[in-house]
Amino acid sequence: MLICAVSFLGEPAEAEWAIDLYGGASWTQSSDLRVRGRDDTEASVNTTIFDITTDTGLTVGLRGGYWLESLPFLGFGLDVFYFSMPIPSQTASATGTLNGEILGKPISIDAAGQARVPSVTLPGLGFSPDIRLRWPLLTSAEFPKGRLQPYVTGGPAWAFTLEGNEVDVVFGGKVGAGLSISLIRPLALFAEYRYTFFPNFTFSHRELTYEADLNTHNAVVGISLRF
Repeated sequence: MLICAVSFLGEPAEAEWAIDLYGGASWTQSSDLRVRGRDDTEASVNTTIFDITTDTGLTVGLRGGYWLESLPFLGFGLDVFYFSMPIPSQTASATGTLNGEILGKPISIDAAGQARVPSVTLPGLGFSPDIRLRWPLLTSAEFPKGRLQPYVTGGPAWAFTLEGNEVDVVFGGKVGAGLSISLIRPLALFAEYRYTFFPNFTFSHRELTYEADLNTHNAVVGISLRF
């Protein structure tokens, strides 16, 4: 066993490793907000608030991965990212009635079907295992994998939200495309568009559960360390 382990460790690495640090803006599409449970008056709630709009949010993240040596156009990675969804104060049409809280602020629906939504920012933490494809351009002896690399990426994604002691986990996906340019041998800059989607994104407050379909466009820039 020891001889096998030493032999394995002595083999040359068959991958180009990369660590990416990035940040940028996000835009979440308007969505209906479904509310279930019991509100602050102990009334049973089963209602929908229609067409909630959001402001521009923030996304930052760290991605680690590698490109195969035998198939240099193919890579794998693990992406961990934080995102925010700022919801401005607004009035929207709704069904049913509601007197409760969302992220510590009052939210209500009156008898006329008008919802008063407070200004809140919903934070989330996500991760996604990625499959990546790249096209090496401007290859040379110094940059055998290409100084310029257009690429696409995609994979399943999971998001976590935390409200008090409640942790909610939702499943979705992520796809993206970008362009990387190498400055010097170990460093590259990149710009990337990514689209994340989380059907039935859920978060809870006390006895109320909020649910929405989140479809978000992201534009990020970052720096990549490759070795």
